[in-house]
Amino acid sequence: GSTIPLYLGADLLSKTDVRTENHPRHHAKFAKKGLATKITFSSFRFHGLKVPSANNSLWFYSIQGLFRVAFELYSKQDQLAVLENFQETVLLLLENIDRYINGRLEEKDATEIVLALLKAKDWGPVYSSSLLTCIGRWLGQQFHAANSSISQKVEGFKLQHIERISDLPPAEELATELFPEAMRTLLLHWMGLSEDFSLEKRRSEYPILLLILEFANHNLITGVAHVLYSSLICR
Repeated sequence: GSTIPLYLGADLLSKTDVRTENHPRHHAKFAKKGLATKITFSSFRFHGLKVPSANNSLWFYSIQGLFRVAFELYSKQDQLAVLENFQETVLLLLENIDRYINGRLEEKDATEIVLALLKAKDWGPVYSSSLLTCIGRWLGQQFHAANSSISQKVEGFKLQHIERISDLPPAEELATELFPEAMRTLLLHWMGLSEDFSLEKRRSEYPILLLILEFANHNLITGVAHVLYSSLICR
């Protein structure tokens, strides 16, 4: 299996304004979120660091914990330094974040960490961004893995509407009922239809969005999708 790196808690908090006597309280706070852990050692010396027998334990942080400490307690300059020093680790975290979402790390925590990383700086042009490529690959894999469950939902919908297949609900209603919110959100923002746009404008674009979802998921529902698909494959 892959190794999850650990970072010494004393080093991480030494770069903050937190007083040394308050370190244990902060370690405990991050530990409750699954971002830090206390490891007990026998009394020995390693790399110049002696663990005293009276207090033979040290706090260590996961990579998520490192970034959480950085974005909660570091200055903006130190945050950017962390990002620059851990670019490869950032990419690894984003590409394999599902390995880190376990019983101790909630999805909400992972969301906050990833969003903080993505907003921390300008990651470069879209045509040459390895970060965007990595995220795109990961999202595509997740969406592809959901194809079976989407197909079952679509087939169930078709059975329920078999006698009025030419009189289907509006495109927005179909997209909402049959496809995951993550897919709809990605396409809406990709098409420039954020929440700032009027409801009428968003609804007018939903037939296009629905067509994209139908083709991308290999699940044709509307008559327009069937006609376009037949036209394309017959060429």
